Amino acid sequence: MSSILLSYKPKNNLKEYNFVHIFSELPGPLGPVDTELEPAVPSQPVEIEIETAEAMHKRQRKEKRQAEFETYLRRMMKRFNKELLEDTHKVHLLCLLAGGLFRNRLCCEPDLLAIALSLLPVHFTSVVTERINTGFLEGLLKWFRVTFTLNPELPEEKGVELREVLERRLGSLSARDHQEMTYLFLLVLRSLQLFCRLVLSLQPVPFKQPAKKDKTQSSTSPAAKNISDEPDEKPEKPKVSPGFKRSSANTATKRQRGGKKQKKNESGKEDEEKEAAVGQRPKNTKRRSIASKVSYKEESSEEEEEASEGEEFQLTSEEESDDSKDGAKRSKRCSKTKRKDKGKVQRRSSGVKKGAKKEEEDVDYEEEEQEETKSQGRRRHGKGDDEWIEVYLDGAKRWVCVDVNQGVGKPQLCTNQATQPITYVVGVDSDGYLKDLSARYDPTWLTSSRRRRIDSEWWEETLDFYECPDSEREQQEDKELQDKLLDKPLPTSVSEYKNHPLYALERHLLKYEALYPRTAAILGYCRGEAVYSRDCVHTLHSKDTWLKEARTVRLGEEPYKMVKGFSNRSRKARMMSEQKDYKDLALFGHWQTEEYQPPLAIDGRVPRNEFGNVYMFKPCMLPVGCVHLRLPSLHRVARKLDLDCAAAVTGFDYHGGYSHAVTDGYIVCEEHQEILKAAWENEQEIQQKKEQEKREKRALSNWTLLVKGLLIKERLQRRYGQQGLAKGTGLGQGGEVGAGLSSGEEDEGGAHTAPPMLAASEPTGVF
Repeated sequence: MSSILLSYKPKNNLKEYNFVHIFSELPGPLGPVDTELEPAVPSQPVEIEIETAEAMHKRQRKEKRQAEFETYLRRMMKRFNKELLEDTHKVHLLCLLAGGLFRNRLCCEPDLLAIALSLLPVHFTSVVTERINTGFLEGLLKWFRVTFTLNPELPEEKGVELREVLERRLGSLSARDHQEMTYLFLLVLRSLQLFCRLVLSLQPVPFKQPAKKDKTQSSTSPAAKNISDEPDEKPEKPKVSPGFKRSSANTATKRQRGGKKQKKNESGKEDEEKEAAVGQRPKNTKRRSIASKVSYKEESSEEEEEASEGEEFQLTSEEESDDSKDGAKRSKRCSKTKRKDKGKVQRRSSGVKKGAKKEEEDVDYEEEEQEETKSQGRRRHGKGDDEWIEVYLDGAKRWVCVDVNQGVGKPQLCTNQATQPITYVVGVDSDGYLKDLSARYDPTWLTSSRRRRIDSEWWEETLDFYECPDSEREQQEDKELQDKLLDKPLPTSVSEYKNHPLYALERHLLKYEALYPRTAAILGYCRGEAVYSRDCVHTLHSKDTWLKEARTVRLGEEPYKMVKGFSNRSRKARMMSEQKDYKDLALFGHWQTEEYQPPLAIDGRVPRNEFGNVYMFKPCMLPVGCVHLRLPSLHRVARKLDLDCAAAVTGFDYHGGYSHAVTDGYIVCEEHQEILKAAWENEQEIQQKKEQEKREKRALSNWTLLVKGLLIKERLQRRYGQQGLAKGTGLGQGGEVGAGLSSGEEDEGGAHTAPPMLAASEPTGVF
């Protein structure tokens, strides 16, 4: 006989059951017995834990609460980090603006301007301002370059004010860097009474955290790097396609006979075989790690395709290039080594000469192009020249860009020499006014640069403090910048159209947006999608929302768009019905509405809505023949006088899951205005008198309570003594002594004897 002890133990440890099952031994086996397949009987009791339904629900609720709490903490941490980065970005941007304003103010000092003017030749100072053109500026810049020398070996004067540094530079006719040269030339221009401004390219810390690198890249890139760094290691034997044989005898004899040329040809063939094997290899971790960060352009011109024949991959926009900088460098290095090896193989191979020369030219062209792009990237990613000058020409009525290194009228070169990527470009004139010039100098304006810039509302509000008064010059410049933006080609990426201020795609329209008219002009196509002007995108509203804007939908207008309502009433109605995706909210455009026509008050009755009040979202919604009185509790006075009065609803407050009306004052008829005002003032006087009487009554009761308390205290002190009252024992002894006294004796002692401390006290206030 053998037995197994089964112990049932619930998870909540409430009960425990033991089951004993007895197995009887059979007289003999029914078939051949396999010792390996025969189950082993455990010698120890087996414990099985079964989770009850109640315990499972409790555990699930606990895990759910824990997961929700962790999600909440994670969300709050992300929000805190985001706000911290944005605030840091704003503070850094304000500090850069303050530094630019300070340096611009120093370049307006009269002493420095006088020194700069004394250095100028006479023929520059005798030119009238209206006759100054680009030729004059080029001649002035040429003289400046000859007179002032750029000497990077000059010592960096730390702890010295910038004004003293500029005085020394004007005295020595030399400058240490491009920044000082810009300040000196700005002094020269302002000494000639030219209207010019200092242009600053501001580079604050980014407010977006860089995306984490892909795990596949980090896992595969070291291996690829080791492969590229260690070419001497023995590679894997490539798979040879059927029908291709390589005789070992021939190769052995060639190695014995061959000289240098044969060895070169032999190595070239081996390289070709390796390249063929790599091309046949289905799995390539290096390429797959790079391809995860690559976007292929669907629409490209023939020239771009020819220029990118040798390139297998194309990097994405600037956002992804920052995140995948290391992977991109390794991929370029790997592709470049492959192309060099391929070029060597083609030079050493004994194929057709024309084809080999053509391939060599293609490889050389691609290598030169890569070196140029690499040098540009190295130059742009470093510290650039972030300051230059703009001069306003009165004759031409336009701004001209001037840089001490690049020359006159070359804004593109100034942009290329600045620190990349360009985020904010601001101009500061001699009066301290600021002007955002990013639209003129930023090549990625309105596309990728919008993601690097802070909220436009905050930025515009900041610049409003330093905004130049409206003038003809400012209006002409704004028009010029707008025309320049319109002349730019359409964006080529779909993501660039999202929230674009000039163009829009139909896929990016929001819930309450639509294109009007429906036959809007198509400006172009992006990957087969029509591109429309942002002016054709209109915001739609429901009837109630248009009413808040003092507009009503005209009779007979059909909804321009139908969407699902977000109110609790509409959501519950959809849940109760079978059609849960039914669009029950009608939207109308501005062209379908008209101005609100207020109703007319008749026979002293205020026109009301279905809720018994009056909508006063705008002052123009006041009913004809009525006035709006902001007097509290006016409806009580009107009810006593039996006059009509309605509350004025000025908005709605959303809390508790529902919207609640916000009232401000009351609407009454004009003929009842004076009567209600007089009655309300009389009511207020009566109310004030009642409040005064109530306050005096409360003060008298407080004084009565105080006097009674003092009388009781004085009687206790006289009867039971100060010592017993202080120790806490005299009260019990006094109770025994005073037990034989009658109530008449207590009243007599309390009524005819005035306490000494009350005679000296006098009420001085209200409690």
